[in-house]
Formats: sequence, structure tokens, C-alpha cells
Amino acid sequence: STREKIKIDAIPYYTVLDGGIADIILNQFTKDAAQELKDAFLTMRSENDLKGLIIDLRGNGGGLLNEAVDIVNIFVPKNKLVVYTQGKTPDQNRNYYTKHEADDVDIPLAILVNESSASASEIVSGAIQDFDRGVIIGQRTFGKGLQGISACRCICVTLLRN
Repeated sequence: STREKIKIDAIPYYTVLDGGIADIILNQFTKDAAQELKDAFLTMRSENDLKGLIIDLRGNGGGLLNEAVDIVNIFVPKNKLVVYTQGKTPDQNRNYYTKHEADDVDIPLAILVNESSASASEIVSGAIQDFDRGVIIGQRTFGKGLQGISACRCICVTLLRN
């Protein structure tokens, strides 16, 4: 018997609350998570006069780093350094920049986090805060993704072990 691949939607729920506030729950940073979030946001924006957006990352343990960068890029302009990883040797170091024009650089953002928000969730929330695109609301995050946040960008240090 062949096993079926079970696709878990990155976004189980999104809605527009009273007062024109869009609300998107992002469960994990799976392949296509950024596109799913972008589609949900643009759909709500086209049908409503949005005053703000809440991205709920509570309980989101992370996932694919490039999806986190692409989610930041929905709200932050092109060619901004979102995160870098540092390996044992300089040739393992990587910088991750936003690659596209942003879809919306003006909508006020609120990112909800808790102690179970880790890794890619911390990269998104840190970058949104560092680029002055929104506020972070909730409990202290898990602490897996961020080793420090400078005044203008989020720094992610990943130790690569062979």
C-alpha cells in the first residue's frame, strides 16, 4: 500500500474582525506558507477596508527559513537583510534578503507570540519589529531562533554541527 502524503495547511483560519482588522493564524512555516499567507491577506484586503493585520504565531514552532523571509517580504521592501546564519567556517555563512517588492508597506501589523513561538516565528516577529513594521504582543518566545537583535535587523545564529 502506498502512503498518502498528508498536506497540513500552514493557515488553518483567517477572518476579518470588527473594525476592519484582518486576523491570520499561521501554524507552521511549511512549503508555500508565505504564498498562503499572502493570498489570504490580499483576498481580505481586496474585499474589505482593512485597518490592520494580526498574524498569530502562537504555538508556531517554526519551519522553513526561506518561508519566514518571504513572509517578512510581504510587508518589508526588497533588498532588506532579514536574517543571517553563521556556520563553523565563513563559507557556511548565509545572508537572507527580501527578494521582491513588498505587497503592503503601510498596513499596521501586530504579531502574536508565546513561549511556543520558535525559530522562523522569532525571525518574522524580530524582523517586523526591527524594520518598524509592527508590534509584537504576547509572552517571551522560545529563544531558538534569535541570539540577539540589533537596532535595525534581526540576527539569527545557527551553529552547524557535523
